[in-house]
Amino acid sequence: MIKALTAMFFAASLIACSADAPVTDDMWQLNGPASNISFISVKNGDVVEVSRFSDLSGTVSEDGGARLEVDAGSVETLVDIRNERLRDIFFETSQFPVVPVTANLDPATFAALEVGDNLDMEVELTVSLRGVARSVYANVRLIRNGADSVLVISSEPALIDARDFGLDDAVTALAEIAGLEAITPVFPVSVYLVFERG
Repeated sequence: MIKALTAMFFAASLIACSADAPVTDDMWQLNGPASNISFISVKNGDVVEVSRFSDLSGTVSEDGGARLEVDAGSVETLVDIRNERLRDIFFETSQFPVVPVTANLDPATFAALEVGDNLDMEVELTVSLRGVARSVYANVRLIRNGADSVLVISSEPALIDARDFGLDDAVTALAEIAGLEAITPVFPVSVYLVFERG
C-alpha cells in the first residue's frame, strides 16, 4: 500500500530545481505534516474504503539517493479496530515498524525546472513490506512551487499487489477476522508529497 508511497523520489527533482544553488548543493527533506500517502481497499468486490498514513519522513541526498520512510503504525482507517488489525496482521509493526521506499535519481534531469513548471515522469521505486523488497513503478507529476520547494503528486494511482510481497495469507486473515467474503489484494496508492531544501 505504499507505492505510493512511491513517488517521493521525485523529490530528487528538488535537488535539481533551484536556480539559486547548484543541483547538488544541499539535501532535501520531506515536510511530513504537509504530505500524505493514501490507499484504497475494496471489500466483497464493491465496498471501497480510503485510508492513509499520518507519519512520513524522507530525504533526497546531494547525489540523488532518495529514501522515504512510512511509519506503518500510523495507518489511519478511521476505525480503531481496523487500524489495529492492519498493524498486527498485515504490517506486523512489532517486527517491521517502518515501510522503506528508496530510489536512485539523477538530479540533472530536473535542472531546467523553474518555479511554476511541472514535469510528468515514471519513477522506479524499491518498496519493502515485511522484509520483502520489490520494484514498483509510480507515475507522478513534479511541480516546482517555490525556489526551495517541490510538490510531488500522483498523476495516477500506483498499484501495490500484496501477493508480490507474499502477503496473500495476511489479506485472507484480515478478511476472515472481519467476517468478509474477500478483500481485493491490489491496493491503489496515491501520494501528495512536499519536499523542501535546507
